[in-house]
Amino acid sequence: MIRAFYILTPGGIPVFYYDPVEKKDALADAILFTGLITAIQNFLIEVEIGAPKQFTTNTREVYIETTSCFGLVLVKDQNDDISANDVQHLLSSLVNRLDLVMPDKQSCDLVDDTERRQIREIVDKILVDWKKIIKESKASKKMKEGLW
Repeated sequence: MIRAFYILTPGGIPVFYYDPVEKKDALADAILFTGLITAIQNFLIEVEIGAPKQFTTNTREVYIETTSCFGLVLVKDQNDDISANDVQHLLSSLVNRLDLVMPDKQSCDLVDDTERRQIREIVDKILVDWKKIIKESKASKKMKEGLW
């Protein structure tokens, strides 16, 4: 299950946050997490390891996708049935859609109410896609188990 979506500026300031479990999008709740993600990214780049794309904790998986304009962070449960490839596909799709909503440099640093609503609609659509992929993954897994 997806726990959170974050969109942040290249400097690490959150411009959008959505928690689909609690159905809230309070940016103030995102500041600490996006600051941590930015610090991790900057540290790994500084020591020449490279920017992280994904990391895992005991309970969650964190996926990071960056563009020149914004960063996208998705947090999901570690024990769900969706693969890392499917998550990357969803993130790529989301980045492509967000590029249409945030087309210029000004929108990289500030999202107005109209853009926030458009982003929320895109995220809601991605969540529907996510649920379809999970269903398909579970059905495929059952079919494979049935064959053996």
